[in-house]
Amino acid sequence: MKAKHLLYIAALIFVLPLQSCFINQDKDMVNDAKTNFEMLWKICDEYYCYFDYKNIDWDSIYTAYEPRVYNGMSDDELFIVLSEMLGELKDGHVNLYSDYATSRYWNWFQDYPQNYDERLILENYFHFDYFSKGGFIYQILPENIGYIHYASFVDECDDAMLDHMLTMFKDCKGLIFDIRNNGGGNKANVNKLACRFTTDSKVLKGYLLHKTGVGHNDFTDTIPEYLTPPGTIGSIQYLDTDSANFSNLDSKRVRFLKPIAVLSNRNVYSAANDFIRTMKVVDNATVIGDRSGGGGGIPASFDLPNGWHVRLSVTPMLDINKQHTEMGIDPDIKIDMAPDAEMTGRDAILDKAIEHLLAK
Repeated sequence: MKAKHLLYIAALIFVLPLQSCFINQDKDMVNDAKTNFEMLWKICDEYYCYFDYKNIDWDSIYTAYEPRVYNGMSDDELFIVLSEMLGELKDGHVNLYSDYATSRYWNWFQDYPQNYDERLILENYFHFDYFSKGGFIYQILPENIGYIHYASFVDECDDAMLDHMLTMFKDCKGLIFDIRNNGGGNKANVNKLACRFTTDSKVLKGYLLHKTGVGHNDFTDTIPEYLTPPGTIGSIQYLDTDSANFSNLDSKRVRFLKPIAVLSNRNVYSAANDFIRTMKVVDNATVIGDRSGGGGGIPASFDLPNGWHVRLSVTPMLDINKQHTEMGIDPDIKIDMAPDAEMTGRDAILDKAIEHLLAK
């Protein structure tokens, strides 16, 4: 069985050092329920990267689910059994795709407070007077603090728009970058955004581990991952927001080096979780709110004999302390939204960020 395609969170092309797949494809493989079950279990067994970290006994999962599968069962019945088996991995990056349904695991955020209300912010903080483009909402708060909400890392980070926003905030005391409810997307946008908040120094953001064999612990040594320096890149020069000349940005890009508060909740997942991991190493940034939702495994996708596809986490991302980020990342300042404050139109997490930046 060959990997159909490799995903770097969502659409970032990334070559995993798998060389050839661990499972060989048999073009004459029988397409029945038992074969599809066996193949799915084996793909997970050889590729999934968090068995030991999550203390999952995959052999016992086989013992529990194998008797439920029989040749002649309907596709709906098979899909339910296979989806339930994948649910044992407790991973939001694990999905089974058929022509009519997609399995999902949502418990990584369902048992936690929402900690975000977009309407509350737009109505009570901006009185519906704000700018928006793509996945971005932005405006200057009355306290002279810039505010950006980024809804999804799927949405393009246009350089000209980023220049416009950061230039708009150049006289502000600080910046709030709110990614609450951002479920992830294109990992390339993580560095594209984060490099706007760093100096020219090369910054270690964490580590990766690649699978090297079929064993649950067959990984490479830790591979360092860096935040791309935002200095001069080709003909593009980065200007700080305290630079005197913003009249001609055609060949320049703007970065913001004043204090930044990054707002997080449990719905921050995948590439958004990686943004939290990255901003944790940015000197002028503070993460405020709730623990992120996680999703620290880079996924890959595989085919089953019946044409269904399975997506799995295959490459773990670690923080700078070589700790897994799969289960989320703690904020620097932990605070939840307060129901009493919400009743009066206040967002306790946003208010804490304003207070923090005013004290800088």
